[in-house]
Amino acid sequence: MKTVRKVLAWAQRNERHLGGIVFFFGFLTDLLTFTLLDISILNYVFGGYLVATYIAVFLVHLVSKEVAHPSVFRRSVRVLLPLVAQYLIANMLSGFLIFYTKSSVLFVSWPFIILLGLVFIGNEWFRTYKDRLIFLATLLFFTTYAYAIFALPLFVHRLGPAIFLASTALSIAVFAAFLFLLWRTGPRRLQGSLLPTIGTSLAVLIVMMTSYFTGLIPPIPLTLKDSGVYHSLIREGGNYVVLAEKGKEWWDPRAQILHTVSGEQVYAYSSVFAPIQFGASIVHRWEYFDPKVQKWVSRGNTSFPITGGRSNGYRGYSERTLTEMGSWRVRVETANGQTIGQILFTAKEVSALPPLKREVR
Repeated sequence: MKTVRKVLAWAQRNERHLGGIVFFFGFLTDLLTFTLLDISILNYVFGGYLVATYIAVFLVHLVSKEVAHPSVFRRSVRVLLPLVAQYLIANMLSGFLIFYTKSSVLFVSWPFIILLGLVFIGNEWFRTYKDRLIFLATLLFFTTYAYAIFALPLFVHRLGPAIFLASTALSIAVFAAFLFLLWRTGPRRLQGSLLPTIGTSLAVLIVMMTSYFTGLIPPIPLTLKDSGVYHSLIREGGNYVVLAEKGKEWWDPRAQILHTVSGEQVYAYSSVFAPIQFGASIVHRWEYFDPKVQKWVSRGNTSFPITGGRSNGYRGYSERTLTEMGSWRVRVETANGQTIGQILFTAKEVSALPPLKREVR
């Protein structure tokens, strides 16, 4: 018993360092597993983490009541439960960070990815908030919201503003019910935490809704698997055969240079992964950077439906005759404007095409 007390005292003194270790192993676990598992399995893994996190945070609330002479068991629970809750939240946050990063264009979704990263860091940094349940409860709402955005489209097999708003309503309802449960089981312990928790959760809600309707939240579970711009594209059996110029080296950050002759038709190709039974509309939005006005201007778009299930993604293409030379991009988007990926290239007019190579997609 004396040894247990010493261990507990050491754990309380080194809680910050233990939290860092917990976070590291939580992130490492996700790195090794979440990138290997099927998305449908991930959905249930995330759901299990979320339920376990709610239970852990609720137990933290129950044992937070001060008693004159706490037993060794009670002291053990009070030390270990916050670490368990932090570990579970860290698993969810790092999992979302990995998956949202994988499923987005960095230049479009970087604010949302940074938000995930800041919350992840904050779970380690703002340790003093956990005693009043403010920070843990706010993180719980954030992870609930992020999970609902991820899971509901998988259940209904489609995306769109209505699905996002349904995810929002579901998250608010679940979290409100949880706060009510905390209040019924310990109103005094919740007195100093309830209003700040509601306020910070409301801030999370505003940021998430703003991020979605400005296109910063990536359209999970859609992922761009492959893309490119080519001189020719034909269908041969179950494959697309393209004629491409020699690609740039992996270390070259510049956009692809596409040499084109006058009147030539060029093709933008994309392969978008979607889960089985998942349906969505994909848009290829062609844009030219006009140096006169210094902004991207639309030069037309093509939309087509996709269905999920193919491991290498559902393939589609669009075509254009380029009448302007310079910087171009083809944004691969959902029907409501969320960016899945983009193809950047610079068009240069030539009198004869360079040597081309045949590729199979």
